[in-house]
Amino acid sequence: MTEKIPNPNVARGFTLIEVMVSIAVFMLIMGSVFACWRCVVNGKVIAENAAAAAQRARVGMRTVEQALTTAEISKANIQYYAFLTDTSGKFASFSLAGRPPSDFPGSGLFGDNVERRITVDVESAGGTNNLVMNQAPLLAALNDVNTPYPITLARDVSVFMLEFWSNQDSQWETSFDLTNDFPPLIRVTLGVGHPLNNPDVPYDLIVRTIAMPCQPH
Repeated sequence: MTEKIPNPNVARGFTLIEVMVSIAVFMLIMGSVFACWRCVVNGKVIAENAAAAAQRARVGMRTVEQALTTAEISKANIQYYAFLTDTSGKFASFSLAGRPPSDFPGSGLFGDNVERRITVDVESAGGTNNLVMNQAPLLAALNDVNTPYPITLARDVSVFMLEFWSNQDSQWETSFDLTNDFPPLIRVTLGVGHPLNNPDVPYDLIVRTIAMPCQPH
């Protein structure tokens, strides 16, 4: 009986097992590539969010500092000039009468009426906490413009805290009850942005100690 010799010109095909192994190896390689790509993209997003949060925090803190350092009090008209603070909730807030400079956000809308009441607090919008400043003419009843003008100073706020220096106790206090005077110093803490899995840890945290006007008139 003559043995059949394979024809070398005929291509040999792949078996089903070989095809399945090849596909499995290809899928493993693609899975690794996709995981690396996802890490790169996530890292880029986190870096961009952190940079944006830092910029927002700096701009917001600068505005808060300007508002506090230009505050005024007139004890003869305390109903208009009262200095109000609230630190009872998760986020602090304050309201004051001030005469901010011409480069202060929103100054162009008030014309010659530069003296106004400024209120800064944290407001929730669409599930995000934003630091918002509202301004209105100080003597609103005598002006045509009575609606407060809001400006968002910082978005995605996770920390906004006020502390007040007590000369009597030589320490920081978490509340200030006087409405006709200023504390000598206010320490403001602003945190913006947070990781998805920890909303109370900000990407960027700024702390400023601000000297208040020392002689109310």
